[in-house]
Amino acid sequence: MKKLVGAVLLGLFYVAPLHGQSMDIDEVIFFTRVQTYEAIVDTTLVTQEGKRIPIAKGMRLNVAGFTKGEAFVISRSDKPNGFVSKADVAPLGRRSYIEPKIREETLSSEPPPR
Repeated sequence: MKKLVGAVLLGLFYVAPLHGQSMDIDEVIFFTRVQTYEAIVDTTLVTQEGKRIPIAKGMRLNVAGFTKGEAFVISRSDKPNGFVSKADVAPLGRRSYIEPKIREETLSSEPPPR
């Protein structure tokens, strides 16, 4: 019985996609031109062959379009094209989180004037 359950689970692993969406190029709604986006968190690019490539936070990505939940990232060199989660990228120059404002002060060893 354990072998049967193991075989069924193994079969489902190969049939079920590793990523939540179907990741089909036919579902991509393309932009009129490629736009530069930035990874706002560490994420993973999944190629159409299923290969997973880690993407570091802050990396610039060339996005050609979107599916319902993913961005289609293309390479302008010989690197593979693939999909990343739409929530993990933001247009370059805009961040989806608020950066804390830092106030600059000058410290001196002299006491303040009275």
